[in-house]
This record gives sequence, structure tokens and C-alpha cells, in this order.
Amino acid sequence: MREKLPRITSATALDKLRVHVSFADGWTCDVDLSGFIADFKSLQPLKDAALFARVLPEEWGSGLTWDDEGPLSIAATTVYRLAAEQSGDAARSFDAWMMQHGLSASRAAETLGMSRRNIISYRTASRPIPKVVKLACKAVDLGAMV
Repeated sequence: MREKLPRITSATALDKLRVHVSFADGWTCDVDLSGFIADFKSLQPLKDAALFARVLPEEWGSGLTWDDEGPLSIAATTVYRLAAEQSGDAARSFDAWMMQHGLSASRAAETLGMSRRNIISYRTASRPIPKVVKLACKAVDLGAMV
């Protein structure tokens, strides 16, 4: 698994259920949480703009919270995954995919049938991720490979 879980250092509410987030590794981005919020009944109160504007990072940066780490909270790993998917940054998306499945570089290499060196190259953006690898990742998501 990745050495460190993502940590959120700051968060600012934007319009339309979007948040500007800064991560401990220096990455900053705007994340659209509208789809995620729509999927969970417990997060429906966040559709209220006044409440949504009260977003804060949880203690130790482990997520976003609107009610002091109560049920109106979203884990930093989820925020990172959504941000990576929305950013179009292939390396961050691949890293988030590995994190989502709890895969180390060695386990990802075994799962995808390639070398650990290739996995690290994709994860660090030193090599582009081939379409066949992206398709294999989708197959893992669908449960076709393990």
C-alpha cells in the first residue's frame, strides 16, 4: 500500500457543492462532491449552502467534516480519489485506484500481470499509462480480475 494516506491541510467551500482542498503533499485542487453527496442519504443535509460553507479538515487531516467529525464527514482517501478522477491526472488516478483496492506496488503488479517497476513508473508519471492497463484496472473494479 502507499506509504502515507492522503492528509487534508485546508478546505474552502466553493459554489455548487465544490471544495478547494489542499493535501499535505502540496497538491491543491477543486473537488466536486455533488455526485458523492447525492449517493448518500446521510449526506443530504450538505445540499444546504449555509451548512456546506462550514467545511473544515478533520483533526490530523483525515477527512472533511461539517459537524465536528460526525456523520457529515467524508474521508480524505475518498476526497483524494474523487479529486484524482476529476483532475484528469493519470498518475494520481492510478495512485488513487491502488489505494481504493488496498494494493501495494508489488500486489498491483501481480494483479495486473506486470512488473513492480512498471507500476511505480505509472504511479510517479515517469511513463504514460497504456490503454490496456487502464482497461485492466477497470476489469479489477468490476471484479473480473483479482
